[in-house]
Amino acid sequence: MKSQIINSLMTLFNNELKENLLKSRNKEEITNTVSNLIKNNIKAITSNRYKVVIEILLNENKGQGINVSTRLFYNNQSDFFFKKFIENETHYCFIVVYLIHV
Repeated sequence: MKSQIINSLMTLFNNELKENLLKSRNKEEITNTVSNLIKNNIKAITSNRYKVVIEILLNENKGQGINVSTRLFYNNQSDFFFKKFIENETHYCFIVVYLIHV
């Protein structure tokens, strides 16, 4: 199940999410679209067996560096997380998806 979710998220990130970053200039619209795509994708696979927590850091890309730290207590046996960094000419986006088994 875990590998299926990770493969599905990788496909989603590589195809649809990169395109959404290029289409819109409104940051609120981008974050809402990205989080809804991720939630819908995960719910279709897991049938609501996981609580989904999504953190999105979206900012303009002006050549600056970034250090991101995020923490969450979770059970190593049943819960997991996925992180991805996406960058284009105008924006960079750091996304962390936590899946907590309920």
